[in-house]
Amino acid sequence: MTTTIRKLTMARAISEAIAQEMARDPNVLVWGEDVGVYGGIFGATQGLYQKFGQDRVIDTPISESAFIGAAIGASAEGLRPIVELMFVDFFGVAMDQIYNHLAKNHYMSGGSVTLPVVLMTAIGGGYSDAAQHSQTLYSLFAHVPGLKIVVPHYPNGEENSPRSYCR
Repeated sequence: MTTTIRKLTMARAISEAIAQEMARDPNVLVWGEDVGVYGGIFGATQGLYQKFGQDRVIDTPISESAFIGAAIGASAEGLRPIVELMFVDFFGVAMDQIYNHLAKNHYMSGGSVTLPVVLMTAIGGGYSDAAQHSQTLYSLFAHVPGLKIVVPHYPNGEENSPRSYCR
């Protein structure tokens, strides 16, 4: 038996995974800057706007604190937002929402409030994006109780770049 291996960019794999979840659960939404028609700056939401429409794939203004706060409220009411911030560097302006609300409201409610929010972003340098677009800050979030951190890795050892491939 021959197994065919698909070769995808990491962004394509993420986009396909999000599409599968959106098809499975109508409560899954995608929010962020340029996630709609543009498909995200690295392509991680490519094709979702065309497939699921403007009510489920929502371009936001550049107001990270506001749209993360909105995602927290929406998730408390049963929606499952996936929120993309272009670069991890921009999490700083929304730290109150992330650190004091998203991470802690489940505990502060005695477990009665569930906040199924996914925050996704780009980390690291290597593509000449300067000081406000190239930090690797996931270790900061790993020390915040209530947050779960996932960092996709390229199994074939290629550099951490949206142009790299996963198999």
